[in-house]
Amino acid sequence: SPCWITALEDQDWTTLRKMAGRNLELSGSKTRQVNQQLRQSYDANFKMMVVNAAEATNNCQAARKYGVTECNVRRWRIQKDRLKNANSKRKAFRGPQRGRFQEIDRRVCEFVTEKRNEGLPITRAIIQLKALNIAKELNIPTTEFKASTGWCIRMMRRSGLALRRRTSLAQHLPSDFAEKLQSFQRYVIGLRKKHSYTLDQIGNADQTPVFFDMPTSVTVHKKGEKSVIVKSTGNEKNRITVMLACLADGTKLAPYVILKRKTVPKEPMPAGIIVRAQEKGWMESELVVDWLKVVWGTRRGALRKKRNMLIMDAFRGHLTDAVKTQLRKMNGDLVIIPGGMTSQLQVLDVVVNKPFKDNLRTRYTEWLLSGDHALTPSGKIQKPTVHRLCEWILQAWDAVTAESIINGFKKCCISNALDGSEDDILWEEAGPQRESDSDSEQSEAEDICE
Repeated sequence: SPCWITALEDQDWTTLRKMAGRNLELSGSKTRQVNQQLRQSYDANFKMMVVNAAEATNNCQAARKYGVTECNVRRWRIQKDRLKNANSKRKAFRGPQRGRFQEIDRRVCEFVTEKRNEGLPITRAIIQLKALNIAKELNIPTTEFKASTGWCIRMMRRSGLALRRRTSLAQHLPSDFAEKLQSFQRYVIGLRKKHSYTLDQIGNADQTPVFFDMPTSVTVHKKGEKSVIVKSTGNEKNRITVMLACLADGTKLAPYVILKRKTVPKEPMPAGIIVRAQEKGWMESELVVDWLKVVWGTRRGALRKKRNMLIMDAFRGHLTDAVKTQLRKMNGDLVIIPGGMTSQLQVLDVVVNKPFKDNLRTRYTEWLLSGDHALTPSGKIQKPTVHRLCEWILQAWDAVTAESIINGFKKCCISNALDGSEDDILWEEAGPQRESDSDSEQSEAEDICE
């Protein structure tokens, strides 16, 4: 009967569905496991790792390496710019991508960009006031747009803006940075080919301040405390000047310390350090000449007057006739780093000063934690003595590795192999130039360095 046929058909379809389900379960178990694995959320940091791997190899290899599908890799590569600007823990771009008042958002962003390019500070209150002025110009009533704090936060999130702590001022590279860099490198290589300096006759010297107080700006403290106090001796502004010098073979010359006083202390100083006094604690031309005699003149090969090259920055104390005359007497060539380029060409700035200062701060912190301090009449901790500070300088200077100095000279393109095998990327990308351009660069570098 029709009812029996219908019941049979229902039974057959049920049987078929069960059989199909078992077959899918057996043959597609791996697929279901993959699907379960794919149903995961990944943060922006992980996605950027996958994108970088895909750019270095290809999408398929990156997908296999990180256990994701190739279509995800393609999508994340398209979203690369947004992922860079997103919070590293963000996992999705949900929510409205555009605000209700797009014109206000656009003009506020232009205002923020313009003012920040001028270095002016911008706060949320300033953004809200600017948004209200723009809304008034667009005849948007205050009942519809109030420029609330919530709107400001959401607008900043949509526009990739955030409140940032001011960082220390970095050196601003000149607009003709590439030209100055290549000109300096060509000039140095020209001198090396002409005079065939050995690595132990190529040096870099620079002054750096060292303060009697070096408190760290970060400390472990209980959560929720409003005041975080870091103890010191109150001598954060009292300093000395240290002249450091190193050679391209990794040799470190003796530190040259200048105290801010009229006379040198009578107490004996640690061996291996030279101490001088100057009323303002500055490296004057006379002290530079003295440094050439007592430090640069004691390096290996100096007594035989081997041809040497000394690289220094454009500090006026390095450019006087007395300094140039003294260096010529020592058969040396003075090379001056162009203004604004020390962050790229000064070996001590590139690889030495930071670990040197970090080691100094470590020793200062250990001394502060030791608890065995002399006190002033007012009950404050007395600042470290000059002898102790000189000991810290020697220890911090010894901790700087020769390998880092050698790599620093190569990174600044001063001691690279002359066959070009160790040239940096900027040097390799420098295209061929006309003879007149090359001659003009050579003469400009000579004007700076001679």
